Amino acid sequence: MHEKKSVNILLEILLWLFSLLIIYPLGMVLMTSFKSYGESNILSIRPPTEWLISNYEEVWTKGKILQSFLNSTYITVFSVILILLCSSMLSYIVVRRRNRFNRFVSKFLTFGIIAPFAALPTIEMLKMMGIYGTRTSLVLIYAAIYLPFTSMLFSSFIVGIPRELDEAAIIDGCTGFPLFARIIMPLLKPVTATTGILNFMWVWNDFQYPMYLLNTSAKYTLPLSIYSFFGTFNRSWNLVCADMVMVSLPVILLYLFAQKYIIAGMTAGAVKG
Repeated sequence: MHEKKSVNILLEILLWLFSLLIIYPLGMVLMTSFKSYGESNILSIRPPTEWLISNYEEVWTKGKILQSFLNSTYITVFSVILILLCSSMLSYIVVRRRNRFNRFVSKFLTFGIIAPFAALPTIEMLKMMGIYGTRTSLVLIYAAIYLPFTSMLFSSFIVGIPRELDEAAIIDGCTGFPLFARIIMPLLKPVTATTGILNFMWVWNDFQYPMYLLNTSAKYTLPLSIYSFFGTFNRSWNLVCADMVMVSLPVILLYLFAQKYIIAGMTAGAVKG
C-alpha cells in the first residue's frame, strides 16, 4: 500500500511538471498581452508593472476581430451542423443495413481519415463549381474532411442501440427519416455533444484550409487574422499576444464549460461499442 501511494505521488508530480509545458507559455502570452511595448520585448511570465487594457482596445480596432469572428462563427456553425447531420444519418444506414455496399462504405470512410488533403485538385474543383474563395466552400470542405472520423464515432455508438426499437417504431407506422429523427436521434445526444464540441474546436482553430481556400482578407477567419495581424505588428508582442488571447478565448470557454459532455460522450460510446 505504501509503495502504491508513493508511485501515485510520483506520477502526480510528473504530471504537474509536464503541465508546466502548457501552463508557462499560456501564462506568458496572457501576461504579455497587458504589458507596454517596452516590457513586451522581454517575453516572460512576470506580471506587468502597469496593466494596459488599451492593448485589447487597439487590437479590436486594428485587427478587425469582429469581422473575423463573424466569419469564423458562420463557417464553424454551419460546418458542425452539416457534419453532425450527414455523419449521424450515414452511420445509422451503415450500421443497420449490413450489406456489401455498406460494408464498402464503412471501409471507404476509414480511408477518408488517413487520406491527405490535396490542395490543388480541391481548388480546381471549387473553381469549376464557382464557389472558390467563398465561406460556403470551406463549410463543404470541412464537412468532407471531418465526416469520416465523426461517422466512426456515431457508428460505434449506434451499434449499442437495440434493433427492437426500430422494429417497434415500424410496427407503429414510423419509418424512414421520421424513425431516425424521433427514435434514434434523441438517443444520440451524448455522442452528438462529444462530436459537436470536437468538430467545433477543430474547425474554429484551423489555419491550413482557410489559408488555401479564402482569397480575400474580408473573409478571413480568426486564426488567419492572427497571421495577418502578426505580419503587420510583428515587433509589438503586447498587441500580438492580446490578439492571440482574444482569438483563443471563445474556444477555451467552450471547452471549459463543455468538457464534461466530451468525457461523458466518449465513455458512453466506449461502453456501448
